[in-house]
Amino acid sequence: MKKIIGIFVVTALVMSVVCGCGGKKAKRELYNENLAKYVTLGEYKNIKVDTASSDFKSAYEATVENDVALHNLYEKKTTGEVVSGDTVNIDYVGKKDGVAFDGGTAQGYDLTIGSGSFIPGFEDGLIGKKIGSTVDLNLTFPESYQSEELAGKAVVFTVTINYVTTTNPLKPEEFYKELGFQSAEDYTKDATKRTVIETLVDQVNETTKAKDYPEADEKLLYESMKKQYEQMYQAQYGATFEQMLSYSNMTEDDFKKTALENTIYPTMKKQMALYAVLDQEKIELTDKAIEAQVKKTIQNIGRDVTEEKVKEFYGDYYFEALAVEDLVGNFLYENAKIK
Repeated sequence: MKKIIGIFVVTALVMSVVCGCGGKKAKRELYNENLAKYVTLGEYKNIKVDTASSDFKSAYEATVENDVALHNLYEKKTTGEVVSGDTVNIDYVGKKDGVAFDGGTAQGYDLTIGSGSFIPGFEDGLIGKKIGSTVDLNLTFPESYQSEELAGKAVVFTVTINYVTTTNPLKPEEFYKELGFQSAEDYTKDATKRTVIETLVDQVNETTKAKDYPEADEKLLYESMKKQYEQMYQAQYGATFEQMLSYSNMTEDDFKKTALENTIYPTMKKQMALYAVLDQEKIELTDKAIEAQVKKTIQNIGRDVTEEKVKEFYGDYYFEALAVEDLVGNFLYENAKIK
């Protein structure tokens, strides 16, 4: 029932700062070649970071905002009315001619009012309704809807508004316990360190020059990205990868070119810089470090997902890359000049 979204989405990865030490040495998935052939590594020791600067303060605020967004740490309301911009947690059942149709039922779904992710009239129909109430929405699917069974058809959605999450973010002193910290001060120290590490990683990435991209790693990242889109399209729209490309008037060559230029090559450049530091400093990558990233990802998803499903969706290389970023980030932190 959702509208077709753009073919590319911007994904923000929150970098872990848990150092996986010890354990069996991992078999490497990525960048097993001599990386000096592909990148000229920038300076990575004795980088200066001024935590009192305005740039750093802005970066720190972004770290907190990312934590809030990732863990949904916003004010929640169980009374009042729904307004545009709110994220409503809803149960809904969609029926055509009194019979529930496939894909039209969900429980505990978070929908942001004004996102335009549901068919016309659904989100507007919830504005002004009381939190905790159940309403019937008499709607009509667009004539252009991808399901012939529903295109242009009148339906009724029975929607229960469980609660509302507003756009008002909680402050660290209000949410630190939810993230497992003993005090707001402990959270602040952790967020500051993560911001410093992110600043250092960005600096190394900016000063590193990419000369070429290993063909095997390029293929791995592209095939993994394509697989994720295939799974997403099937789960959200019941459509194949090819169908979704046709809806956007794209060929796979178009998709691949855009993916390489906008996502994969920038990702590979950053990864190669970090792997180059890992190799040059002989930092050991272990299975334990990688498994820590798998567990952290499951925790961040916050839903009932298995390790098998997470690994199937992202691919083993993804968690290895996160572990390398974590290990190298901590190395950079220990060898930086921070004030």
